[in-house]
Amino acid sequence: MHIEDGLDKLLLGRYEEALAAFERCQDLPQARKLSQITRMLLELSVYGAELSKGNLAIKMPSPDNHSAIGLKNLHAKLRRLDRQLLMAASGYAAPPIDYMGDLSEGLDTMIRQAYLRAHQIEHDYDSETGILNRRAFMRGIYDIIQARPSKVGVLFCCELDNIKYINATHGYEAGDLYISKVVEVLRSCESGTSLLARTGGNEFAVYAHGFDNEEEAQAAVQGHLKTLLNTRVALEHEVVKIRVSCGVAVYPSDATASDLLMNYASLAMFEVKNLDRGTSMRFSPEVYRTKARLLSQQERLDELIEGQLIHFAFQPVVDLRNFCVVGYEALMRPKTNNFSSPLDILSLAESQSKLHQLERLTFEVIFEWISHNSKHLSGRKIFFNTISAQYLNSVELGKIHPQYKSISKHMVFEILEMAAMESLLPQQINALRRELAVLVAIDDFGCGHSNAIRLMSISPDILKLDRFFINNIQNAPVAKREFLSNILAYCRAKGIKTLAEGVETREEAASIIKLGFDYAQGYYFGYPEFMLADISPQAKEDAAALLALRPRNSGRA
Repeated sequence: MHIEDGLDKLLLGRYEEALAAFERCQDLPQARKLSQITRMLLELSVYGAELSKGNLAIKMPSPDNHSAIGLKNLHAKLRRLDRQLLMAASGYAAPPIDYMGDLSEGLDTMIRQAYLRAHQIEHDYDSETGILNRRAFMRGIYDIIQARPSKVGVLFCCELDNIKYINATHGYEAGDLYISKVVEVLRSCESGTSLLARTGGNEFAVYAHGFDNEEEAQAAVQGHLKTLLNTRVALEHEVVKIRVSCGVAVYPSDATASDLLMNYASLAMFEVKNLDRGTSMRFSPEVYRTKARLLSQQERLDELIEGQLIHFAFQPVVDLRNFCVVGYEALMRPKTNNFSSPLDILSLAESQSKLHQLERLTFEVIFEWISHNSKHLSGRKIFFNTISAQYLNSVELGKIHPQYKSISKHMVFEILEMAAMESLLPQQINALRRELAVLVAIDDFGCGHSNAIRLMSISPDILKLDRFFINNIQNAPVAKREFLSNILAYCRAKGIKTLAEGVETREEAASIIKLGFDYAQGYYFGYPEFMLADISPQAKEDAAALLALRPRNSGRA
């Protein structure tokens, strides 16, 4: 039999042959299940083989292949490690590796040894300018501090701002002349306890030691910077000013170790280049900590997106005519503890210009979930947010999931308040409705972009009113209740269902029923759960009394 032949091949690890055998008898339920298992093993085998070759660019297996979770997590960590090693190889300070278990200490040691090996092959002096190179400069700072640890020192790093212009306009010989003039000026800043170095192609550094206080040290830096900025260089066809951006760090208040002092001065220099070129800036611990947190969070966001580390909790959406669940809102939840809420993920993704990547991941995971759980929905809908109009067309949806047409009847696309009003959004939504059996909702109506203009231009199937209108509605002023009544009347006339968000108490539920809302969701009806759940026991107990409050003329088929 084909099944027995397939099992033999499966046990031998010959997955492609086993799959072919099982697919020849797809009329048998056990053969279909074995085919599914074999595909997962084949995908896992290919994935593992590529990772073992060091191919970190390989696409991760589909979210439903639970056997690959461990490998996918390892893959994400290896990609992060690859970035850190690249940073280290490029001379940037890489953060400690603290996520690889027992390998962490060994990998950190390897990076340190790579640094040492790279520095050991360098000479003490820069071949072009004759001044110290970075390695000798750092060793010199250490020796000076050890000799007079009680004195104050100051290190300033500077980068030439206009060297690229000079090279491009006047040629590299003019650039060499310009650099030699910079070195000449910086040499005039040297004293008995100071050092000058070329720390990079267009970067120079001076360390001066022996001051009695920080004021003296800072005054020396300002004097050196003033001398630099007031110096002109006569090129063949133009006289140019020296233009530099400087970062400053002070010993011992900013750091006592020479390498930290250098890193802090460099960080301040990079900050100056971004904010106010041609000036100097003192290292700021607050700015450094903020930047470090942002970099760390950026790494965490990359891990979340690359590792598909999200899943969804489902909150019931209740029909207020009969207190039956008509759908669930899918609420994104991270699988890691690096984010306190989904809003943190969205905010970070927006600041890093990665909202589209996050949105695609959201679509991929929720489409896959609907595909595997459609039989449990029994006609109920899954509501989920769309941040932009990018994926609101059949071409893009087809790239996300091959069965998007068959599962679209279970979907309600929510146009998120965050999304600005794109000019083509109404046309895209109408085209989507013509092609697919989807419903469209406007989320958070009355907040931000979700306003009357969007309501009229899109004419959604469902209007979700922001919890701002629902909170403590039983005590709301007359004007607020009249506004809601007018919106509800407009929606009834246009055939638009209305949904009250954030209903948390029996009193709020009673008020929205009296006003004539069609649907509701909120903690009163049920909390978000990772499994599809019914309405809360309290709502069930109150159902009969609350349904009696519904106006007779507000219900619609």
